[in-house]
Amino acid sequence: MIDPEGKSILVIQTHGIETPRRTYSPLFYAMAAAAMEMEALVWFTMDGTNQLKKGEAEKVQLDTTSDVTLKTMLEQAQDAEVKLRVCQQSLALWDMTPDDLIDGVEILGATSIISLALEFDHVMYF
Repeated sequence: MIDPEGKSILVIQTHGIETPRRTYSPLFYAMAAAAMEMEALVWFTMDGTNQLKKGEAEKVQLDTTSDVTLKTMLEQAQDAEVKLRVCQQSLALWDMTPDDLIDGVEILGATSIISLALEFDHVMYF
């Protein structure tokens, strides 16, 4: 197995709260990469942006027998030092302002994704 230490992974998330089964995996994989001592960043764009709106992630729960919500996953990702970034232009798609975002999310312009994709060692797309 290749030593992942010092490597980086960019996870692009395009799915939001309307498709809850597609919201957990990108965060899970980013946390797994962070646990492997990799730099991990999740870029939220298109529909993925809406899960970062205050109050929305609490509504997404895949397993009704568990207390784990999408909010839990986002918090765990941040605790694992996964960076959460959102596309500025995608905020407009959802009529969102920076004040609507959960804490700890940085807003970057659309061209940033090109720079990030070139900078990171690996890219995953959801």
